[in-house]
Amino acid sequence: MASHSFRGRVALVALATLFVLAPRAFAEDPSVDDLKRELQAMKRQMQQMQETIRKQEEAINKISAGRPAATAEPAPQGAAPAATAAEEERVKDEIAAKVARELQPRLAALNKTFPSQFNPAIGLVMDNVFSSKDHERANFEFRSAELGISANIDPFIRGYAILNGTPDGIDVEEAAIVTTSLPYNLTVKGGRFFADFGRLSHQHDHNLPFVNRPLVLDRFVGGESQGDGVEVSWLAPLPQYVTLTAGWYNKIGAENDRADNGAPRDFSKFTYLGRVASFLNFNDDNNVELGGSYAYTPKIDIEDRNERHLVGADLTYRYTPLSQASYRGLVWGTEFLFNREDRPVGGFPAEPTVEPLVFKRRDAVGLYTYLEARFTSRYYPGFLFDYVQDVDGAAPSTRAYSPYFTIWLSEFQRLRLQYTYLDAPTNHESQFFVQWSIALGSHVHGFGDR
Repeated sequence: MASHSFRGRVALVALATLFVLAPRAFAEDPSVDDLKRELQAMKRQMQQMQETIRKQEEAINKISAGRPAATAEPAPQGAAPAATAAEEERVKDEIAAKVARELQPRLAALNKTFPSQFNPAIGLVMDNVFSSKDHERANFEFRSAELGISANIDPFIRGYAILNGTPDGIDVEEAAIVTTSLPYNLTVKGGRFFADFGRLSHQHDHNLPFVNRPLVLDRFVGGESQGDGVEVSWLAPLPQYVTLTAGWYNKIGAENDRADNGAPRDFSKFTYLGRVASFLNFNDDNNVELGGSYAYTPKIDIEDRNERHLVGADLTYRYTPLSQASYRGLVWGTEFLFNREDRPVGGFPAEPTVEPLVFKRRDAVGLYTYLEARFTSRYYPGFLFDYVQDVDGAAPSTRAYSPYFTIWLSEFQRLRLQYTYLDAPTNHESQFFVQWSIALGSHVHGFGDR
């Protein structure tokens, strides 16, 4: 009877395999040749499983036949058979689990051959902001409607695209191919995507912790770190999490007008990126992310073909107590940027001039830092401080102070209130914002909210 029970459990594993594979095999009407190959593969796996079962049963029978008789004081009547049956049952459970573990990788690989595996995930995010400023008065701003599409193309690569509609039109914000199975912990990404520079420059506007992008990222990076190019990442085989990234792009920055994505160029006019990032887990409740970034452009046409260096360092600390199911906690993030390049004395003129410009080496720094408390799963108050210097060195620095309050109305709907006092060289004003963002369908931006 025990043998029949064991065979029954293994048969259930086989039946589960057929139920998983059969619907997929006929859902998309694959070719006859594909079905034949898949059925032959299933047949071979079943034969291997039967052979494994036979060998394991022979081993169990040998163990049972060779068990020595007990010489100690006899146990109470009925105890020894019960113990023997329990031991055999445990061994058979282990065998069934082992068979299931051996079959799982083969089933996963076989699943990926069916066309239904590749139905893309689609999502839409809408971002709307009401703003009121002392000098610009009030306005309802439709900021964006972002359509995202992603899918595994085959077992080796995946692809995704993000189309962004704004009052200025529709733009392909991202469209990239990413490898998933390269050896040596390597990942290659190519196409149009957000370069891995810094902490928040590769976050979409609606995914930021606050309403507006920090001033230093707008001024030094050019908004989002969009780039057309290729990027290679390597996860170091160390006990400590460390990743190294190298990138090669036409330019970095969606609003960076110093280079044209559509124009061919010499190798000296591309932008090259290097980044190192690590994650330190102090204990179950406290962790820190550290990163360093460096972007280098050897020659920039509009700046008399001079080089540019942009260096960044970022730190994010999180307190997320497990006892509160990560619904409460504290996040502190800060990023420091340093920009070095040759700039015209007095800045670029507003009108074209025949007089040659005189360039001088300029250094500028900027940073942002924010603190956000998570009182519950819904209410996140926070404070953001901005500081940035003028890259031309012709104007005083700019500061901004922004308390904000985020309310998660649901998992897919967010409301945010923010007040900003802007202290700029030619603009000192109070600004009020109300942001309303919603998500429809699948929408994931990596581990930004980790």
